[in-house]
Amino acid sequence: MEWELGLSAGPGGFGVAVSLAGEGTHLIGMFPTIARAVTSAFNAAPEDLPTRVVLVHPTGIPVQELGRHIGELTAAGIDADTVEMRSDIDVLESSVATRALLIDADRDLLTGRRLRSTPFEAGTLARLVADDPARTRVFLTGHPEVRDRYHVAARDYAPQIVERPAFAALALDTPATSVMSTPRLGSSLTDSPARVWQLRMGVVIVATVVLLVIFLA
Repeated sequence: MEWELGLSAGPGGFGVAVSLAGEGTHLIGMFPTIARAVTSAFNAAPEDLPTRVVLVHPTGIPVQELGRHIGELTAAGIDADTVEMRSDIDVLESSVATRALLIDADRDLLTGRRLRSTPFEAGTLARLVADDPARTRVFLTGHPEVRDRYHVAARDYAPQIVERPAFAALALDTPATSVMSTPRLGSSLTDSPARVWQLRMGVVIVATVVLLVIFLA
């Protein structure tokens, strides 16, 4: 039976969901490491490797952090070529087909498609919603212990809480919303063997030239 794996990264760990052919998408839970997240998914799915893996990441995180996640997935037995990377805001807008604003309580940030991640302020949220109130939906994610005050600050806009495992499930069930948000493969963050060989040969050539200059001087 074919199956797909969804992961959602956050400061508190990794949310997991699996999609089984003919059985729909199921939330698995939240885990502190990628290794445990992948193991839990394998326990809930057929023995074969997933045909597709989607990694949902917080908008604006450094590429080095994404690369580390891909490395950990590879160590857990996942082929980097099967991993798609999507931002949390893209996943939300794909699922609701409207403008989404996301409050990330774990990072104290407010994020939108055309908005760089910015420190959360109630006034900024109010201004952004007022630009197009009929087509704007507000979402809130983060650990329950830290998100309560954000829920109160945004109560006028009825924020919908999205847990990390739900991001993983939505990513499996919805496509990217635009060409600008086309998922990147995890292998784009790793050096191919050919690329590594080219780098090594470059070092050898430079070293040879330096030795010749020293010898002939």
